[in-house]
Amino acid sequence: MPNSTDAAVRARRLLALLPHLKRGESTPLADLAAAVGATTAEVAADLATLTLCGVPPFSPLDMVDLEIDGESVTVNMDPPGLDRQLKLSANEARALVAALDTAGYDDDSPLRRKLAEATTDTVPSDEIARTVRTGTAPGGIADLYAALAGAAAEHDKVSITYLTGTTGRMSERVVHPWALVNRLGAWYLVAFCEGVGEERVFRLDRIRAVAQTGERFTPPSNKRMSVTPSAERLPVAEVRFVPGATLPDGREWPGVSLEPADDGSVIARVPYQGVAWIARRVVARLGEAEAVSPPEVRDAVRTMAAAMLTDLR
Repeated sequence: MPNSTDAAVRARRLLALLPHLKRGESTPLADLAAAVGATTAEVAADLATLTLCGVPPFSPLDMVDLEIDGESVTVNMDPPGLDRQLKLSANEARALVAALDTAGYDDDSPLRRKLAEATTDTVPSDEIARTVRTGTAPGGIADLYAALAGAAAEHDKVSITYLTGTTGRMSERVVHPWALVNRLGAWYLVAFCEGVGEERVFRLDRIRAVAQTGERFTPPSNKRMSVTPSAERLPVAEVRFVPGATLPDGREWPGVSLEPADDGSVIARVPYQGVAWIARRVVARLGEAEAVSPPEVRDAVRTMAAAMLTDLR
């Protein structure tokens, strides 16, 4: 089975081929291979894959239509989707930027800037930045996220009711919201807490209420916001990978450790904050991985996989 690096390289090559496919033209495979840095055999295989690609509603007129004849390829019609400049809807931009944020890309990364440029002009960029993760926030914290994101953008002080994990006690705190970040599947508020006079990190699922104070604060300058939960305090999921499966690395699954088993499989142990975070990664392996423990992760994987199968029917 190809590894993730090979898949990424091929995906980029497929995209690079599209602009070279012009309706009514016959192009030597060797020329295309030279243009994308591949062999003629790889290009032929890529072109065969492209004939299965298209855009909704995936009618014959919405598919890539070409014919490979010996050492050349003839394009019967222009590939769909290339006849206009890419423009993303607000929801598409929010989903993509949320994915980049979860993957650890900084606010000033080139990919985030490109997404902002490709967003429809009818949606102000500051609105996208403020609400980018609201639609993807889990369950009941979407409204909470929106309120805190708005306060951070407007530099508004807020009062929060917070459940402290170590003591189980509720406390009222006035904070200056600085940033909202996602680490290992859990959302955090990075803020200055007036009660202790220092920066503090609050888990959103422990914030019970947010209220405006009517006061403003001056945000810190040139401060890099980050959250690095201590893996020693996190629950650990045990995931079994079948023999020959592509194994995760520390970037994809932070904190993972791998242990080969006698039958050729590999046991991965990975700390996690949110059950949904680790369950999504197991389900995405499409049968290569099995959640062994704890029960909450196994149940989440089973529910998520069942929902995906229902959507495919």
